[in-house]
Formats: sequence, structure tokens, C-alpha cells
Amino acid sequence: MPMRLHDTTPPRWQQVPPGLPDLGPDEAARRSALCDLLRDEFRLWGYREVAPPTLEYLETFTRGAGAGTADRLFKLTDRGGELLALRPDFTLPVARLAATRLLVAARPLRLAYVGSVFRGQEEGQGRLREFTQAGVELLGEEAVDADAEVIALAASCLRRAGAAGAVLHIGHLDFIDDALQPLPSRLRDEVRDHLYRKAFVELDALDLPAALRRLLRALPDLRGPDVLRRARPLAASPRSARALEELAGLMERVREYGVGDLVGIDLGIIRDFRYYTGVVFEAYGSGSGYPLLGGGRYDRLLERFGTPAAATGFAVGVERLLSTIPDSVTPSVEVIVLGAGDASTRVAAVRFAGSLRARGLAAVLMFRQGWDETVRDAQATAVRWVAQVGEDGVRVLDRDTGREERLSPSGALRAIAGPDGAGQRGAVTRAG
Repeated sequence: MPMRLHDTTPPRWQQVPPGLPDLGPDEAARRSALCDLLRDEFRLWGYREVAPPTLEYLETFTRGAGAGTADRLFKLTDRGGELLALRPDFTLPVARLAATRLLVAARPLRLAYVGSVFRGQEEGQGRLREFTQAGVELLGEEAVDADAEVIALAASCLRRAGAAGAVLHIGHLDFIDDALQPLPSRLRDEVRDHLYRKAFVELDALDLPAALRRLLRALPDLRGPDVLRRARPLAASPRSARALEELAGLMERVREYGVGDLVGIDLGIIRDFRYYTGVVFEAYGSGSGYPLLGGGRYDRLLERFGTPAAATGFAVGVERLLSTIPDSVTPSVEVIVLGAGDASTRVAAVRFAGSLRARGLAAVLMFRQGWDETVRDAQATAVRWVAQVGEDGVRVLDRDTGREERLSPSGALRAIAGPDGAGQRGAVTRAG
């Protein structure tokens, strides 16, 4: 008899669709901690957070980024028959929000955002279909100072996050844009797509004019400290020559922020959306095959939504950035409070845990296990403090020092939280 093969594929209800994250507590904690860090850095530079809707009319995205964008969107129809789409990035909805409501009153605007975006793209390493973006937009300011500010802020975010070996590369679309203009639109889009993916072998196979072919072959090497000198002979128009001069001035401004060691020039940078108009940039970390963040200037996007304004900004791919920083988490629980089973000590343990929370410490209550088992739980989950509330005071263990003592409830609070609140908390991390 033929052997029966058993289907080992789990049922659909046990799976999630490809390219969509499904995070456990440690993974979610790491992502939340990085988002909080980025939010704080944006705040320190004067950027205020906005929250556009996850769903917008499909027309918002096709108007902002072109009809070709529709192929990359998750689309649906509401009960009234309107075509909607999940946002593929934040720049488009923020531009719509600013142009229709915010830029009327004040310029420039410094806006920030953190949230999920969705793209119907091929799955692969670093290419999720739902991922988190955190970024900023500086609207209504066209001077080189605006470009320098957002680039310096992007570099500062990489440095503060501890991204291993991260380097930010700046380019300028005008350097090659004139050379691409004579091409038919379909071929021009194909060249830009290959440039964005750095698929230079595929570029070489295209039927292109000899002068353009020479320029494109030179692009992979047009990076490094002397790139502007080497690129000048290839600047085939006043516009491309002016782009090199703008980059030289921009680099001077960026160095004033003290992040020059993280920033360099790469004239092969091409961004993925068609709304970019000038300076563009991306950052890569050690071993990262895809950009950790990207952005640039998009001076003609807001006029598509009714209010012309200069604009520049960037977005961090949070999951990609997480892949380059140490795999550690801060435990969500900082104190385990153990109470006895009788009514009086149970109430005292509940109140003691409440006092810790009032001082900003995360405390979890345990009532049905002993001291030794609780200490083992604290060890396994990297919780620093264990406190057992009893009739004769509070037994406190500091796992960082190994010190164990019995204190009054007020003395235990001071020992754990410090005299001024949560001063003893520190940053406790463990390997993921």
C-alpha cells in the first residue's frame, strides 16, 4: 500500500499572513522602547506629533504619489462604495493634513509621527508588509538650514539608538535627473527603480544612450570624501553642477551639528516615492541590506493638496533599526510584591504595590507562591526587586547587589524607589 503523507501545515487560524508582524511581550517591549526614544528625540528638536488616520481615500495616495502607487497599496471598499487604502507611508497623509488645515496659520511647521504603515510588496528580508515608521516633516522652509536640520536629527536618532556602524548617505536627484529626462517615461521609471534597488547589473542590460550609460556605470563609485571633485566632470548640465554645489554647502551645515562622522555623500541615492525633488538621503547600518531610514526634500507635494509649500523630512523603519541595535529589553515589571494569604497582610501587600506604582515603578502582586520560587521568577525575568510583605515588616531583596534585609514599609519604599521617587530604577536589561 502507498504510504500516506500527513499534511503538517498548521490551519489558517494558527497563522498570520506573510510579511505581517506577530510580536510577543519582549519583542513588543523593544519596539515600544525604541519608538519612545525616537519620540523623545523629535520632541527635543521641537517637532510635535500628529496622528492622521490609518485609512484614507485612495485618491489621497494616487494624487500625492502618482497612479502607479495604487499597485503597492492595500485597498478596500467601504459600505458606501468609496475606495479606501491603508497608508503606505506617513509623508502623504501628513502633507494632506498640513496643506488642508495646518499651514494656513503658521510656517514653518515641525511635525512628527509614529505608527504602522502598510505596503503590498514582495516579502523578503527587511521587507515587511506592515511595519512601523517614526519620522518628522519640516514644512514651509526651503533654505539649506532645513535640510541640514532634518539630516542632523536623523543622524542624532541613529546615534542615540545605538545603531551599530550606521552611516547616513546624502544624494541629490538633480545630479542625474536631466540625463534621464529624454528617456520615455516607462524606461525612465525602470531606470529609477533599478537605481533605488541598486541593481546596477540590471541597469547595464537596458538599451540606453552611451553618455547616460557611462554616468550610470560611474554612480556606484560616486561616494566618499572626494566624491564632489570626482563628480564635477560628469555634471552634464548647469542643473547637475548646481546640485553638487548645494551638496557641498549642505555638508558644511551638517558638520556644524557635530554629526559629520555619521554623514557622507552618495550620488547614487534614489528614493522610492516619486514626490522627492532635490536632496535625498538614506542610512545603512552594519549588515543591513535595506535602508534604516530615508528621506529628503519634496517641494512640490503639498501643492497637489492645495497649498504650495517647501518641505523636507525623513522616516525611520523601526523594525529595521531594531535589527542593528543590541538585543536587549527593559523588563516591564520592576518589583515583585509577595503577600501572605491572610486578609491583613494581603491588604498591606496591595497597598505597598500601589505605593510603588505611585512612584513610577511597575509592580506585580503574587499571593500563592513562596519566597524561593518568587526569587527564581525574578531571576528568569530580570526583575531587580523582590518584596515580601508580612506582619513584621517587608523583606526586600535587591538582586543587583544580592542584599537582603527586613524593613518597615516606609523604609522598603525608600530602599526600592529612592528618597525622591523612582530614583533606584536604573536601566535593567537582559539578553533577548
